[in-house]
Amino acid sequence: MFDLHQIPVSIPAPDEQRDYPLQIFTLGRFSVARGVEPIRFARKAQHRPLQLLKALIALGGREVGSDRLGMALWPESEGDTAYNAFEITLHRLRKLIGVEKALVLSNGLLTLDNQQCWVDVWAFEQAAGQAETLLRSLHPNPDELASISSKVVMLYHGHFLGRETPEPWSISLRERLRSKFLRHLHDLARHWEKIGQHEAAIQCYQKGLETDDLAEIFYQRLMVCYQQLGRKSEALAVYRRCRTTLSLILAITPSPATETIRRRLTEV
Repeated sequence: MFDLHQIPVSIPAPDEQRDYPLQIFTLGRFSVARGVEPIRFARKAQHRPLQLLKALIALGGREVGSDRLGMALWPESEGDTAYNAFEITLHRLRKLIGVEKALVLSNGLLTLDNQQCWVDVWAFEQAAGQAETLLRSLHPNPDELASISSKVVMLYHGHFLGRETPEPWSISLRERLRSKFLRHLHDLARHWEKIGQHEAAIQCYQKGLETDDLAEIFYQRLMVCYQQLGRKSEALAVYRRCRTTLSLILAITPSPATETIRRRLTEV
C-alpha cells in the first residue's frame, strides 16, 4: 500500500540528481549543489546573482528575455542601465555556481541548460505529469502509481521559495505548483477511494491539509473515508477541526456540503 508516512522528511539525492553537475532546490527552501557538495552562500554581495537564478527559474528557465529579467529585478532602471546590470549580475552568477555551461545567453535570451542542471521544479512537474497520465488510464498499475506519487510528494518539499518573501515574479509559479500538488493529492486519493484503499486516501488528504488547511474538500473526503472505515469519532474530530480553522482564519462556517456529511455521521 502507498504510505505517505514512510517518505523521509529530508530528501536523499536520487541517482538522476547526481548525474548533473549542478542541482538546484527551490521547493520549500533554496539551495544549490555542485556535484554532491552544497554551495555555501554567505555574503550579502551574492544576493543579486542568486535572485537572478531564482527569477530565471520562476520565469520558465528557458529562453527568458534579458529585458524581462531586467524588469523583474531592476524595475526602476531602463534601457542600457538595466541591461548593464543584467550582464554584470549574470557574470557574477556564473562565477558563483562554477559550472561553465549551465547558463546560456543567446540573442538576448537566457537559458538554464537542462543537460547541466537538475532543478527540483522541473523534476516535480515531470513526475506530476506522469502521475496524471496514469490516473487517467482505465486501470493504473498500483505499484507504478504509488512509486511515481511518492516521488511527487518527496519533491514537493514546500512552496516555491517558501522560506522567502514572495516577489512579484515568483508568485505565479508558486501558486501553479501549489495547485498542481494539491490536485495530485486529491486525484490520487479519489483513486484510492474508488478501489477501496481508504487508509491510503486518508494519508493523501492529511498531506493535502498540511499544505492547505483551508481546502474544505480535503476535510469532507477525510470525514467520508473515516465513516467508511467505521471510525466515527475521528470523522467528527475532522469536522471540528474544519469548523475551527475556517472560523479562526476566514471567519466563515463550514459549507452545506460539509454540514451534510456531519449530519449523516450523527444520524448513524
